[in-house]
Amino acid sequence: MDPQLVEPFIISHAVALIYVIAAWRWPRATRYVTGAGFAFAGAFNTYWAATAPVIFVKAYGPHAIPLYQTFIYGAFARHTASFVLAIAAGQMAVGVLAFAPLPWRRLSYIGAIVFLLAITPLGIGAAAPSELIFAAGVALLFREARTSISRAR
Repeated sequence: MDPQLVEPFIISHAVALIYVIAAWRWPRATRYVTGAGFAFAGAFNTYWAATAPVIFVKAYGPHAIPLYQTFIYGAFARHTASFVLAIAAGQMAVGVLAFAPLPWRRLSYIGAIVFLLAITPLGIGAAAPSELIFAAGVALLFREARTSISRAR
């Protein structure tokens, strides 16, 4: 492992574990953290897609699985800003929907899980496999939302 990635790797996994515990213990607060986190990530990615899109190729290409590398160094490298802006829009939608009423909030959780699973093959550059731990936490939020719907009936 690249020595520069050891500390972020450890921190991301520790934060992911705390997130799962929080999702289990305090789902409402964790929902707000999830919404704010995804909205912030969408804004962050929008800014960098508009100002320096090449950073995405440089950051994620070297550590991704071969299939993702082929895509990153191919179509993604040629149209980075377009791809990242689309991803950022999805992140912002997940963030906003996390604050919405239940039917929409569940859509947010599904979007968050799909996103986290989709970025896991980016490898250590994206702190993999912490995304799987975060996805487990979001699954707990989804379960809590489903339980809330059942209790309301």
